[in-house]
Amino acid sequence: MSLARVATRCRQGINASIVWVEAHLSPGLPTIALVGVSATVVKDAKERVRSAIISSGYRWPDARLTISVSPTGVHQATASLDLPIAVAILIASRQIPETLAYGAEFYGELSLDGRILATSGLLAAGASQRERSVTLITPRDNAPAIAALCDNVVGLATLGDLRAPHSWKRFVPSNDKSTIDRRTVSPIPLPAGQPGLWRAGEIAATGGHHMLMSGEPGAGKTMAATLIKQLLPELPHREALETQIIFDIANQASPEGRVFRSPHHSISVAGLVGGTRQATPGEISLAHHGILFLDELPEFSLATIEALRQPLEAGEIRISRSEHSHSYPAKFQLIAAMNPCPCGYRDSPTTPCRCSLSALSRYTQKLSGPLLDRFDLFINVNRSKLSDVMSPQDQLHDDLKRAQHRVAMARDSAMKRQGVENSRIAGGDLTVLCALSSATKQWLERTGERLQLSGRGPHRCLRVARTIADLSGQQQVTQSELSEALVYRAHLGQTGA
Repeated sequence: MSLARVATRCRQGINASIVWVEAHLSPGLPTIALVGVSATVVKDAKERVRSAIISSGYRWPDARLTISVSPTGVHQATASLDLPIAVAILIASRQIPETLAYGAEFYGELSLDGRILATSGLLAAGASQRERSVTLITPRDNAPAIAALCDNVVGLATLGDLRAPHSWKRFVPSNDKSTIDRRTVSPIPLPAGQPGLWRAGEIAATGGHHMLMSGEPGAGKTMAATLIKQLLPELPHREALETQIIFDIANQASPEGRVFRSPHHSISVAGLVGGTRQATPGEISLAHHGILFLDELPEFSLATIEALRQPLEAGEIRISRSEHSHSYPAKFQLIAAMNPCPCGYRDSPTTPCRCSLSALSRYTQKLSGPLLDRFDLFINVNRSKLSDVMSPQDQLHDDLKRAQHRVAMARDSAMKRQGVENSRIAGGDLTVLCALSSATKQWLERTGERLQLSGRGPHRCLRVARTIADLSGQQQVTQSELSEALVYRAHLGQTGA
């Protein structure tokens, strides 16, 4: 036949939509025209596909060749179109049977010698067609990972393998989708002599609350951030899959367990929220369902810090480019740390502060009120006593195990009650889910006015109080839980929120 139609998928965010590649041969000079894709794809694909076909022992059609990729505008420049383009050409020129394309989708980049190369972003395609009974024909190096999502996956090593479909290697998915607890207990040092820090970390881990810590150098802020990661339960299979897809798109190895991202303060806005010409995901998306730890928060550029505000509320980020637009999930937990001043020793009982008032003002000006208002918890971290630091950590590891159990039980209770973490409860649902009495509600209103809480303040206090009640196994939020939540909010107010 002189016309062939082959299915593939092109990524849009972490999803992948169906795309059709058509090849048509007609009398005329042996030229090739690609329509429906950008000029960059046309130039790159023409040369790669032509060389791969000839190097694999096939003949290049001696006719006018037109390649169409449709629908137009739903895909970005991607080398994974190489294989479906080559298959369409070979079917149209009657070098392989058209039945190979029946009920199949093709993905993969071609090398000049005909090898089918591993391609990033293919997990999104596999996840998008899980409900369809089609066969995914992918690069052999990608096949094992995709087979964890789909029932019918074939991995090809070279373009020449299309001649012998009877010898194709099929990959069988693993039926074990259980969660493996990869949390470690002993190798990670734990904060000693700081029960308040442990309490705040337990609340943050239970409710998914954003937390800002302030303290002198060496007080244990970074250690506290890793403690929160240890307290979090392992990801459910669906959330772990989303994490794997994002890391695959970014061409990075998938992490084991919860994600913990800690970018340097010199990171650009594009590096943090996503960008580049290919609209790749940034750190906030790589931290999806995990922790984004920003150490030395005021050292980040003002533009970088302010870029966090919208994703913190929306839980996603949209990256738009001239030819395509992508939405990436960004439901991360922000844990930030800062020194109280540029030198780090303001209010230190042992080391005098060397900062002028103007230097202190410049240091804190980067932290705007709207950004600070998005933190649920603020805690001052004091340096531990040397005797506590030097003591054995066996007891702390036992405490960690018990805390992990409490966090898991409280998170499970919250998910059964409302289906989301406490930090993501909608404002209109808080009064009902917290089961406030009339007296408690009136007390919160009076206290909020006295403390001059912002518009978000009461809702954030209620979410934290709901978490505290869950840790105690209580159904109703009382004045006791609200009082503790307001303590963390009052500290936040001292920084200008």
